[in-house]
Amino acid sequence: MASTISLLPEKHFLCSLCRGIFTSPVTIPCGHSFCLSCLSLHWSRHQSKYCPRCRRLFSERPDLSVNRVLAEVSDNYRKTRPQNPPEEELVIDVEQMIQERQQKVVRMKSALELQQNSYLREVRESQKVFSTLVQAMEKNHKAVVDAIEERKREEEKRVERLVKEIEKEIQELRKESTEPDPHIPVKSDPDDETNQVPVNIVPTTCPSDMKDWSKVAIETDPCIGVTRRALEDIMEKIKVEVNRLSKSELKRIEKFAVDVNLSAKTAHPFLSVSEDKKQVRHTDKLHEVPDHPKRFNRVANVLAKESFDGGRCYWEVEVGEKIEWNLGVARQSINRKGKFSVCPANGFWTLSLKAGGQFVANTSPVTPLAVEQRPRKVGVFLDYVEGRVSFYCAESGVHIHTFADTFTDRLHPFFSPGRLHGGKNNVPLIISSTFCSI
Repeated sequence: MASTISLLPEKHFLCSLCRGIFTSPVTIPCGHSFCLSCLSLHWSRHQSKYCPRCRRLFSERPDLSVNRVLAEVSDNYRKTRPQNPPEEELVIDVEQMIQERQQKVVRMKSALELQQNSYLREVRESQKVFSTLVQAMEKNHKAVVDAIEERKREEEKRVERLVKEIEKEIQELRKESTEPDPHIPVKSDPDDETNQVPVNIVPTTCPSDMKDWSKVAIETDPCIGVTRRALEDIMEKIKVEVNRLSKSELKRIEKFAVDVNLSAKTAHPFLSVSEDKKQVRHTDKLHEVPDHPKRFNRVANVLAKESFDGGRCYWEVEVGEKIEWNLGVARQSINRKGKFSVCPANGFWTLSLKAGGQFVANTSPVTPLAVEQRPRKVGVFLDYVEGRVSFYCAESGVHIHTFADTFTDRLHPFFSPGRLHGGKNNVPLIISSTFCSI
């Protein structure tokens, strides 16, 4: 029997998980067999109830009992297996490789479909955001138009009232000019010119009682004031709406939060990294550290231990009341020795607060940024595939700046706590410890 077993193809005695001869084999309801330890480990890792070979899904996880017959046959084959596998075995291995690759293709297509669904959801969410913003602008624009129309109606009524007042005074003046004063005597003899007294017209309406129309101004453009005020109101409302939408956007990307830890072997000798690898400060004192190839030796920078070459990642850094710092991402292959410029062309995508209080994006030349609310905590969002590095005020959700580029190398989170400035900047940069898996 042993000689007969040794002539059988080896595929009948191989576990498709470990690629070795069965050890304590078990056979599941679909008919496929695996090593007991291999199948148990596979189901434990993947939290699954399906056959790793044919992918048949079971409503309940099958009870695993050793197939005694297969175990005995496998042991005998192990003892009598040929030293050089026959040519057929090579064919079987190729077929197995083909099957594994076909399964890989299926998994890749499935993953792509999930990713595309994720992209569609993001498109719908962004459409909702911009639709809300447009509706807010249209609503406020209508308020501006209504305010202008109301002012126009009020001005028309005002001018109409003034015109009526002027016309009334004109009538009174005309009436006074045609009626003589009854208290002045007039001679009845027209031939006696010497005794004739000239008739003076004395208005009964005193000029001092009339309105001084020279002081009444008629606005030629009555809508300018209301338009300016309305535009200021609408801009303020739009700003509030944008900030609200920014908070919504930040909430959406917080689900991509990752755990970030500082790499002490990359830290410049002036920097002190905490034991938990979450804080870094400038000490103004050179520490005795190994001259590691990955260590910055000229500029007081440090990288994170983690690096990313795909997907989306988010982390937050507490900057508190620091007056100078630099945050972002850097290429794994950046120059860490000697003098260099921190800019995208050299593999750095970073945001800085300068000692004078100016926020800048470190482009070449730098791009000054208008930041209304100084953040105490900065959120950094990396979308590797889309080529974006975005910065947010984590407290308010307001977007600060976004770099757009194409990434071809692994990227590390980048930190620089800034110089001490006489002790005014001695607090550390602190990486928030909140962690959510992608």
